[in-house]
Amino acid sequence: MSVILTCNAGSTNIKFAIFDAQTLERTGHALTYSPSDSTAWLCSMGTKGLSAIGYRVVHGGQEFIQPVMITDDIIDKLRAYITLAPLHQPAVLSLVAEARKLYPTLPHIACFDTAFHQTMTEAERRFPLPRRFHDKGIMRYGFHGLSYQHIADILPEFAGEKAKGRIIVAHLGGGSSACAMKNFQSVATTMGFSTLDGMMMDTRCGALDPGVILYLLTEKKMSATEVSDLLYYESGLKGVSGISGNMEELLESKSATAQEAVVLYCTLAAKQIAALVPTLGGLDAIVFTGGIGEHATLVRDRIVELLRWIGYFPVYVIAADEEIVIAKACQKISRALM
Repeated sequence: MSVILTCNAGSTNIKFAIFDAQTLERTGHALTYSPSDSTAWLCSMGTKGLSAIGYRVVHGGQEFIQPVMITDDIIDKLRAYITLAPLHQPAVLSLVAEARKLYPTLPHIACFDTAFHQTMTEAERRFPLPRRFHDKGIMRYGFHGLSYQHIADILPEFAGEKAKGRIIVAHLGGGSSACAMKNFQSVATTMGFSTLDGMMMDTRCGALDPGVILYLLTEKKMSATEVSDLLYYESGLKGVSGISGNMEELLESKSATAQEAVVLYCTLAAKQIAALVPTLGGLDAIVFTGGIGEHATLVRDRIVELLRWIGYFPVYVIAADEEIVIAKACQKISRALM
C-alpha cells in the first residue's frame, strides 16, 4: 500500500499521521514525539510504500499561497519568517532538513497556515502604518489556515446551507485565533503579522498596547530578545496565572490567579470574536475547534454567554484535522508528478 506521511511540528512536539495515498484514510492513530525522538521514528519508517511527506509550515509570507514542493531555494526563503513564528518555523525547518536527508528521492511538500487568508481584502490586510511599510510586507497574514481549511471543507456536513453564510471559527489551543468566513473563504482574522497577535494564548500575550513594548524597551531597558521571550514564552495563561499555560490544569486549579487567567482568556476571546462580526455584517454560526475549543466546555460556554447579545446563533464543535488537509495537498501534487 502506498502511503503519505504528514508532519505537524509544534513548539514542543511533532505529530505524525499516515494516510492511504489513494483513499486518504488514516492508517492507525496519530503519533506524537519530541523533536529529539522524531528523527529516530522517521528512520524506522523506511521507504517501503512511502510516496510523499507533507509538512505544516506556519508562515509562508506573501509568496507561498499554495502547497509547494520543497527545494533548497524554498528553504532559504522560509528561514526569513523565523522571527515572525519563532515557536514553530525553526521546528519544521529542522524536521524538513532531517527528513530530506533520510528520504532524498521522495517529494517533500510544504503546506502553509498563512495561505488560507489570501482571500482577505487589501483593506483587511493593511495596518494603520505609513504605506511604505505595507509595501515591504508588514501586513496581516493570519494563521491556523490549515485548521480553518478543514472546517471549511466539512462544515456543510454539520450546518448544511448555513455553512456558506457568516461563520466565525474559533481555533482555541496552545495558540488561539478566530477567522471570519463567508462562502468558505477567509474574510478577516484575529492574528496578524506574527503569531503573537489577537487572542490571549498559553504563553503568548495576544493583542497588546504597543506602548507597553516601548515602555519595556526604553524605561525598563529590556533588550529586544528579553521582550520577545516575555511575549512569546512568559505571558498569556502562564503569565497571568503564574502556574501554567495549560488550560486543563488551570480549570482544575483552586487558585485565584488560575481562575482569573481563565476568565481573562474567555473575555478577551469573546472581544476578538465580536470584533469580526462587522466584517461579516452579522453572524450565522460559531464553530469551536482546537484542543481548548473541543474539550473545554466551560470555556466555550463562557465565550458564547458573552456573545449572546448578538442574538441567537448555533454553535458547532468540530475536531481539528490539519493533517488531512496536508494529505490532500500531497496526493494532488504527487499525482501531478506521475
